[in-house]
Amino acid sequence: LYDLATALNFELEFPIGKKWSVMVEDVFPWWHGGNKWAFQMWEIGIEGRYWFKRTDAREVLTGQFIAPYVMSSKYDFQWKRNPAYQGEYWSAGVTYGYAMPISRRFNVEFSLSVGYLSSTYRHYIPADDYSELWRDKNKQGRVGYFGPTKLKVALVMPLNIKYTKGGRR
Repeated sequence: LYDLATALNFELEFPIGKKWSVMVEDVFPWWHGGNKWAFQMWEIGIEGRYWFKRTDAREVLTGQFIAPYVMSSKYDFQWKRNPAYQGEYWSAGVTYGYAMPISRRFNVEFSLSVGYLSSTYRHYIPADDYSELWRDKNKQGRVGYFGPTKLKVALVMPLNIKYTKGGRR
């Protein structure tokens, strides 16, 4: 769903045996339009996934999983002159998901994360020529939220690297 918002993202997942994996993701849209608008965010997160019964014998990373997660981000969101906010947030919670093969080379993954998100934010006002940004000290603070934090539908391409006794094949 990040792709719909043109939020570039990248994710790697490493299996640890048949029941566990570690997933690391990075989201990094850094778009701006002549200082008139900005959609800039750098988010990094990690999940330790526990996989229940697999649905396909050929892949370790298929079936249902549950995972604790943590993520953190910096952001700058601006549309013309208002609203214009910069800040940081962190979130922690639990993810439940399901991954299934859709072809020989691809899987699809569905997941929902629920947790707590805390953000500090600062409103700013750009100068008329956008050469400077002035912080509005009356519009800054911290906000907390408990509830859904991520909804994901992902196309996954597993990289199967097999090892033999003599080396990599």
